[in-house]
Amino acid sequence: MVEERILHLDTTTAQLHVALSQAGEILLEASLPCASHRYHSAMLVPAIQDMLKSAVLSVNALTALAVNQGPGSFTGIRTGVITARTMAQFLQVPVYQFNAFELLAAQHDVPVAIYLDALRGRAYHAVIQTGPEGTRSQQAPTLVQLDPTALPESETPCVISPTLAELFKGRPVHLISEDWRPQTAMLHLIRHCPTAYRQDWSDVRPLYIQEPSVTLKKKLS
Repeated sequence: MVEERILHLDTTTAQLHVALSQAGEILLEASLPCASHRYHSAMLVPAIQDMLKSAVLSVNALTALAVNQGPGSFTGIRTGVITARTMAQFLQVPVYQFNAFELLAAQHDVPVAIYLDALRGRAYHAVIQTGPEGTRSQQAPTLVQLDPTALPESETPCVISPTLAELFKGRPVHLISEDWRPQTAMLHLIRHCPTAYRQDWSDVRPLYIQEPSVTLKKKLS
C-alpha cells in the first residue's frame, strides 16, 4: 500500500468519528458523543486540530482524506462532506468517499441487507451482494417504511441499527455495535479496492435519501 497519511471523518451519526492513519494503520482516533448532530459543525474542526497536534503533524502532511457521505443526519453529513471537500481542495489531495452501507458491509459476508434507523418508523435500506470477480455490488439505497408485518421474508442476514431490534425479532440479524469504528472499515476497503473509492474533491457528494426534517417556515429576504 502507498505510504498514505489519511484523515478519516464520519459525522453521519450522533457519534463523531475522527481518525488519522498512515500506511494502512490507525495512528490516532477519537470518538466523540454528541447530544445533537447539529453540534458536529462546532466540534469537528477542533477535533481535527487536536489530532494533528497530538501527532505532531501539519495539515499539509496529509496525503488524502476519507469521508462517509451518508445516509444519516442531514446536518451531520453536510458537515463532514463540506469539511472533506474544503480541506482536499486546499491541500490538492484526493478523497476516499464511502457510503454507510459499504462501510458496514465491509465486516460481513455478503449478501447482507442493511437497515439504518431513519426515525418516524422508517429506515435507510440497501442490499450488498457479490458482483463479478468477487467484487461487491450495491442496489440503489432507498427509504423504506418499517412495518413488522410487511418486512420481506428472506434468509439474507440483516445488519440493523440497535433501535430496530424489536422489529426484526426472529430474523437473522447483526446489531451495529456501539463501539463501531468506521475508520477501520475505510482502511479495509482502501486496501482491497482503492480506485473504486478514490475521488477528486469536486466529485465528493453527500448522500441524502430524504429531505431534512427541519425546514424554514418562510423565505429569508
